[in-house]
Amino acid sequence: MILDPFEELKRIQDRINRLFSEFEKFGLRDIAPAGLSTPVDVIDEGDVVKVVIDMPGFKKEDIEIYVEGNDLVVRATRKEEIDEKKGNYIRKERRYGEVYRRIPIPEGLEVEKAKANYNNGVLEIVIPRSEKSRKKIELG
Repeated sequence: MILDPFEELKRIQDRINRLFSEFEKFGLRDIAPAGLSTPVDVIDEGDVVKVVIDMPGFKKEDIEIYVEGNDLVVRATRKEEIDEKKGNYIRKERRYGEVYRRIPIPEGLEVEKAKANYNNGVLEIVIPRSEKSRKKIELG
């Protein structure tokens, strides 16, 4: 019997995925590490690179976006307190959340011309490619 290390890694990944899905069933999603609970799509559209991140529940002013080296960094912190008093009923809830994603981006982008939009809990960042990084190849 030959041991396949990749098969064992796949089984470990499956176990971890099941563990985090159990967290979500019991409303414990916020304790999952940011890298696992915040989906990110990086899309190469030719003349631009688009980054789309699901970040529901954050306010625009709570989101920080910057480039560090060859990484796009997105950081956000949410602190929400609900204090409700009606008659003898008193309710106070607190909810905290944080997102930190460091996303490698390709070289040859004009990050100073990047644009970001946050709408309905979805952050979209569009970074154009520089003209220098585009190489047209002529057919002979």
